[in-house]
Amino acid sequence: MEFTCNGRRYPVTVTRKKMKRIIMKVRTDGMVCVSAPLRCADSDIARALQQNAAALAQMVGEAERRADAAPDYTDGSSVPYLGGRLTLHYAAAPGKTIREDGVLTLFARDPQEAYGAYRQWLAADCTELYRELNREVWTAFRKAGYDVPLARIEIKDMVSRWGSCTASSGRISMNIRLMEYPIGCVRGTFYHEYAHFLHQDHSAAFYAVVRQLYPEYDRWDALLKHR
Repeated sequence: MEFTCNGRRYPVTVTRKKMKRIIMKVRTDGMVCVSAPLRCADSDIARALQQNAAALAQMVGEAERRADAAPDYTDGSSVPYLGGRLTLHYAAAPGKTIREDGVLTLFARDPQEAYGAYRQWLAADCTELYRELNREVWTAFRKAGYDVPLARIEIKDMVSRWGSCTASSGRISMNIRLMEYPIGCVRGTFYHEYAHFLHQDHSAAFYAVVRQLYPEYDRWDALLKHR
């Protein structure tokens, strides 16, 4: 299946499941994927695709641009970091990876070693930032009178979710890929997941809590929806 926007044809993969409505997503590789009810007609899927053609085409374009800008981890290349980019600089001798003035200095002799050093540094940096934001958001909920636990944070590399909350165990999983986006997006995801301790759905009551405590939520969430 496919849809057309501004003269360009976009291929689409369709999966039918036991569900009530059509859901459309754009993968990080730019492929448009549709999940549809088992008895949904092809004509209904095609109509839904065409009705959302402009938005889907924009999302595909953004995915393609990100792919073009994907780092190759050579000396002098750049990697995404909290809404900006860091330039990689190969150090001549082994030492601690250091971020300073938009430059990430690491010891590496080739892109493979650079990637390993970068991922090790990113994991540590992410852990520190998420720990700070976890306490910050928990404090905001408590000050507002909401009885929520201080969450145990698990950092994962997830493809289809920015975060998840297991209210019964007091655990929140956060996607390390958020480190590519502005810190407002990371903070918004924390508020989103903490609100699930109060509402295990995405009801109006849920979003009322999120927007009460983080008025800028919709602005940052919009960036994540167009990944």
